[in-house]
Amino acid sequence: MAEFQFELEWYRGRKLPGHAAKVHGLTGTVGSFGDVTVEVEWRKPGLKGGNRQYETRLYGERMPDVVFRTVGPARPNLRNARFDVAGERVPLDFNAKALRNKARALRMTCQGRPYTYVVTGFERGAVLSRPGVEITMTRGKNPRGKGNGSFGAVTGEVEADALDLALAIAFERIDTRELTASERVSGLLGRVLDPFPGGSGY
Repeated sequence: MAEFQFELEWYRGRKLPGHAAKVHGLTGTVGSFGDVTVEVEWRKPGLKGGNRQYETRLYGERMPDVVFRTVGPARPNLRNARFDVAGERVPLDFNAKALRNKARALRMTCQGRPYTYVVTGFERGAVLSRPGVEITMTRGKNPRGKGNGSFGAVTGEVEADALDLALAIAFERIDTRELTASERVSGLLGRVLDPFPGGSGY
């Protein structure tokens, strides 16, 4: 069994060379895997219009390339996304009709491995797991008083590798509200209050 913990600090408003937009994200040292950064950028639509593009990208010398891109609607979601890991397109699947977070878990297969990602509480954390490995992510105040951060705890019967950690960390900056029961409830309420969205119904 291999267990360890790590911490990532949040930052906002950093501007990268050659980028017109400011970016924000998380950065920190992840055990023997070294420095890791996951960054979010909103890209404005082109001259022909369209929706803003939302991109999350993970960087790390010992980490696989991870890129999550989505285009519109106003709030990015998992259903209009492209998720690429180490050059592989990874389909994302979850039960949008379920009423519990665990039943709404995100399921994906990456490099032949089955993964499950469960949100444990709205904006509070999540658990990524595969057979033999579990990575728990929580969010909260930085104990050193430097704002907020994300905190990871790795447990399991086998050692977690770079792919496991890259997935868990990348999802810290991906909108996963669709995986929460509260999102399902708000959707049902919206249908009750407005049974004919986008029109009068007549």
